[in-house]
Parts: sequence; structure tokens; C-alpha cells
Amino acid sequence: MPLAVVLCGANCHDSQKLKDVLEAVVIVVPQPQVEEQRHLLLDRGYDTPTCRTLACDAGFVVHIPKKASKETPLPVPTDPDRHPPRRWVVEVRHAWFNRFRRLQTRWEKRQALYLGFVELAACLIIWRKLAPLVT
Repeated sequence: MPLAVVLCGANCHDSQKLKDVLEAVVIVVPQPQVEEQRHLLLDRGYDTPTCRTLACDAGFVVHIPKKASKETPLPVPTDPDRHPPRRWVVEVRHAWFNRFRRLQTRWEKRQALYLGFVELAACLIIWRKLAPLVT
């Protein structure tokens, strides 16, 4: 379920908004027990010291695959050292928002109006997921 929404321009890299997303979570997340840990899965675009520090300071165990370079190329897909891909989790959530025609193309000039529609869509998504559990 969507826990936070942050709007930015299409030319802004996701890693620059990590701090805003971590601060925008609207649900109070309970502190993990001594044995439990909170994990944060991010893609290669977040492989920067700043992102790792932000996530660790927020209390997460960070799982970020390393970027490829000439010195350290990516391991082959069957290698156990290769980080497993989990991008589909994020893509499914984006597809939920794309079901709302109003959000696919931004027609509003003001960011506050568009943010309102995004938050309304998030509320409807949460309701659709929780409604079968209530009845």
C-alpha cells in the first residue's frame, strides 16, 4: 500500500528525493522488536554514500545492489553474489496509480492540485485493499 507520496519533476533523480520520501511516511511505523529489523530495498540508482547514510540513520537495513564499473562488472545472473531483482514490487504500485486516468497525464498547472488527486487515488487504493477485509 502507498505509505508516502512525494512529487518532483521528471528530470529529478529518485535518489535525490529519498530523504523526502522517508520523512513523508504518514503512518507511524512501530519500532521493531530486538530480534526484528526493518529492511529497505532500493535499486542501483540509490547506490551512493548519501542514500546509504540516510537509510541507515532512519533505522533500516539497506539492500542496494552495487553499480557496475569497469573494475567491478555485474556478476552473471546465476552468481550467488548477484543481488536478486525486486523491481516488480514498485512497478505494481505504479500500475495501481496508472488506473486513474487523471494521473496518467498531468493536466493541472499547480502542484497542489495534482498532489490532491494523487493523495485521493492513494486513499482509494488503500480502501480497495482493506474493504474486503472489513466485511
